[in-house]
Amino acid sequence: MAQLSFAQKSQPLNLILKEEALPGVVWATIDESEVITGGSGYAELSSKKPMTADSKVQVGSVTKTLVAVAVLHLVAEKRVSLDSDLEQILPSLNWDNPWRDETPITLRHLLEHTAGLDNLRMWQFLNSAVSPDTPLEAAFPQDQDRLLRLRTRPGSQYSYSNMGYALLGLVIEKLTQERYEDYLNRELLQPLDMHDSSFSFITQDQDSRLAMGYLEAGVEQQSVPMFLRPAGQFTTTAADMQSLLGFLLGDGSLNGEPFIEAQHMESLGRPSTTDAYKAGLSMGHGLALARRDRHGVIAECHPGETFGFRAQLCLFPSEEKAFFYAVNADDENADYERFTQYFISALDVEPPPPTPVTPNAALEPYVGLYKLAPNNMAEFAWLDWVFNSVWLSVDQGRQGLVMHSLQGQERLLLPLGGGLFRDAERSVASHIFFGDEQTTLSYGLTTWKKASPVSLLLAWLSLAAGILGLLYIVLRGTWLSRPGTAMADNALLLPWICVLSFALPVYLYAGQPFLQFGELTAASALLAVISGLLPFSLAFAAYRLLRRSKPFLPDLFAVLSGLQLCLVLVFEGVLPLIFWR
Repeated sequence: MAQLSFAQKSQPLNLILKEEALPGVVWATIDESEVITGGSGYAELSSKKPMTADSKVQVGSVTKTLVAVAVLHLVAEKRVSLDSDLEQILPSLNWDNPWRDETPITLRHLLEHTAGLDNLRMWQFLNSAVSPDTPLEAAFPQDQDRLLRLRTRPGSQYSYSNMGYALLGLVIEKLTQERYEDYLNRELLQPLDMHDSSFSFITQDQDSRLAMGYLEAGVEQQSVPMFLRPAGQFTTTAADMQSLLGFLLGDGSLNGEPFIEAQHMESLGRPSTTDAYKAGLSMGHGLALARRDRHGVIAECHPGETFGFRAQLCLFPSEEKAFFYAVNADDENADYERFTQYFISALDVEPPPPTPVTPNAALEPYVGLYKLAPNNMAEFAWLDWVFNSVWLSVDQGRQGLVMHSLQGQERLLLPLGGGLFRDAERSVASHIFFGDEQTTLSYGLTTWKKASPVSLLLAWLSLAAGILGLLYIVLRGTWLSRPGTAMADNALLLPWICVLSFALPVYLYAGQPFLQFGELTAASALLAVISGLLPFSLAFAAYRLLRRSKPFLPDLFAVLSGLQLCLVLVFEGVLPLIFWR
């Protein structure tokens, strides 16, 4: 019986591009001995330039996989160890590790995203002041004393960190005494025969083979330099990525010589240090890739996203199969998982048998509210507490736990025993409860801890009361400001002016490039000043109202409601709104 060709095995890529309103895609696949690269759609919409296998693309965080390979090569050369103390390698940085004496931060922690570092700060991400020649040290200024503060004990929890991989770039520069781009271009890309790829900054104007990037609605987006460039700056082709896939599926040798130690190749997509892994969960992030159970198969993957591009790399080591694709559009409205499903189907990846559930398991002890521990970015911790906590309840009919979330669909978790659970849409254990009285929940790439529902209820009441209070001040103040009224004598005058003043920075933000969001501009300065003055204006209004013998109670309640929310946000580090620090 004749075998189906690659293109016949699943839905054509051109149809996915059309239905998702995306310009183009390049790909590379390995199916044992069969290697295929290709391109579909357009590299540039305005000229209808076709996307081909030779088109160059940018891959965002897939870059981290190559940086990890480079670090592991330095380990193989005995120039550094995975357990080397990072503070000793980079002593000039302003480290803040509360667990320093018992658990120093190591290269292994950075590679596996278990260092406990924050992901990034807005000024490191959206900042037009950075240039391709900006030193990596500029991303870690000495005057920001909490930038490198560890939020969890190193090794204990996975928490994705772009800063962590930028630090790996600094480690490479310290060990090699040259720019990490130059070292990786020569010592990594050349041995891997990736001659059309580069870690250096490249724009569409510099290289006509580089596809144009696009945002929503087909808006063109040129290449953008970045502070944390080792975490996401890399230009490549489908053929070059096929070379990388072939190496990652191998034993770590190149031309018969060891390039990476075999034991480290086996750990590319397998966690080794987290509490969840030690408790029995196999899912999580290894030295370069994340072990994932998606679309009925288990893979070791790394996604990528940068300005104008999305990408995905996945390995299936036991079957000697792999795929890579990159789309020249970063569109929040598109379903990129359709490409992942396409390549899984086209490669005929073998699904694992589902792990059987444990019937009649005791589920009530797991019921309750769980908050992110930690969340991904410290400056948004309070918002994640309010909007991204999850609630677990028992579904007796389906004999499992239901995970409820404001930000996603409900998930059914089926018990497997020993604190392990399997998502009903997964094949093997996907979640685990562990820790004291099993009050910590993880699926390998996110961790939650049991929290008080009363605390969340109070946070929601505080938020609702504060918003209603400020809305009342806007409406009441606008009513009192009509001609013929004595608004100047009203206690609501200052907070009314302050709340309405937020329209000014909003207007200025709308008129400036989005890449300046993390910079000190007129818009960001006004936002910081106005948000900083808001609680003072409310406090002054409350003082004026309380001095009256008979204050108008609705005014007083509105002011106090707004004031309590502001005080909560100040205590939580949200106010004033400052994104350039």
